[in-house]
Amino acid sequence: MRICYFISMRFHFPIVVVCFWLFACSDINSGWTVDGGGYMNLQLNGSEKLKLDISPDDGDVDLRVNKHFVLFLGKNDQGDRLQLMVYKPVLGLNTPQTNPNYTYLVLGNSVPAHIIDADSSYVKFDRKDSILWSADIRLIFNHCYGDDCDSTRTVVSGRMQYWVDPDDR
Repeated sequence: MRICYFISMRFHFPIVVVCFWLFACSDINSGWTVDGGGYMNLQLNGSEKLKLDISPDDGDVDLRVNKHFVLFLGKNDQGDRLQLMVYKPVLGLNTPQTNPNYTYLVLGNSVPAHIIDADSSYVKFDRKDSILWSADIRLIFNHCYGDDCDSTRTVVSGRMQYWVDPDDR
């Protein structure tokens, strides 16, 4: 009787182990999926580091017949924000939109800074497709209060990457 029990267990045990292993490893690659969103790793004036997150809803890269711009909004918990718009983006150098409603920088709870040097500001896309948008960024901002602008410039430079949400591809 014990021999029959041992033989039946000998065949069931490997099946149980294999089933357990398959169940345990079934979700092993789920960490590799990206559901959209991205980041901006930036430096202010070449020294102070600034990390901003782009949520999946804060990147708009859907180019259509009647829509020719892309828009990214990076932000963090300290209230820092950088919104960036590029009209008719191409691989390589692009000039960002200088309209303060579309491209601006907010540090903490300050008044938004606007691009003042469009000729020296650029967004250099090295990838733009249905999966990933990535670029080097160099923007020159100035704080303005109405028509009065102070003389200090803030140079923002760094790297941006944004993964397109799979539902939006």
